[in-house]
Amino acid sequence: MGRLFLINVLLLAGIAAAALKWMDLRDETAKREALVSQSAPKLPEAKPAASVPMPEKTVAANYLDIAARLLFSRDRNPTVVVAPPPVKQMPALPLTYGVLMLADPPIIMMAAKKGDAQKGFRPGDQVGDFKIVTFDNRNITLEWDGKRVLRTVGELADRDPATQQVHQQNIPATEAPKAVVQTVQTVMTASGPGVDTGGGIRACNANDSTPAGAVQDGYRKIVSETPFGKVCRWEKIK
Repeated sequence: MGRLFLINVLLLAGIAAAALKWMDLRDETAKREALVSQSAPKLPEAKPAASVPMPEKTVAANYLDIAARLLFSRDRNPTVVVAPPPVKQMPALPLTYGVLMLADPPIIMMAAKKGDAQKGFRPGDQVGDFKIVTFDNRNITLEWDGKRVLRTVGELADRDPATQQVHQQNIPATEAPKAVVQTVQTVMTASGPGVDTGGGIRACNANDSTPAGAVQDGYRKIVSETPFGKVCRWEKIK
């Protein structure tokens, strides 16, 4: 009994000693932690992070260029480029050989191009690619491709002596009524119908002595009185 009591006392003493030792270690550890905390550098206060902006919404129009172009073909382009129509070049102007202003309506002797036979034309007639709009003894207005072309009769005159069969002599309107009017002159026969002026009418040759009303080669000679003198022409008998 006495031995068991002694053992219990020794165990209690050992437990008390261990408890005291643990308490000493705890206090010493707390002091060390306090010293370490006091000597450690102070960290700056962390600033709050800036808010992240929301991403923009996806817009299909921003990707049109990517959709329109192929990565491996740079020349791909949905825009269709329409080439302008080619500019039409105006053809050569017709040639003039004389103007008969005393005829009713007036007649101008022209050829569509060099080498063609000259014929008589009136306003509204077509000469090659050109339409005659109006003319007088000095100027002529043509129409081509919807555009008006104004030239003088002298500018369109055929200057080649080999092909110039008729000529024009302009007389001012202020001259006396008895002035000799020689608008178109041809060198052919001394009598009978002259150059064909179109519309079934032929001009009279120079010095034609055939009387008015005479019939020759299916044409009748007609002489009209004008303020400038007599105007002669041959009309086809219908």
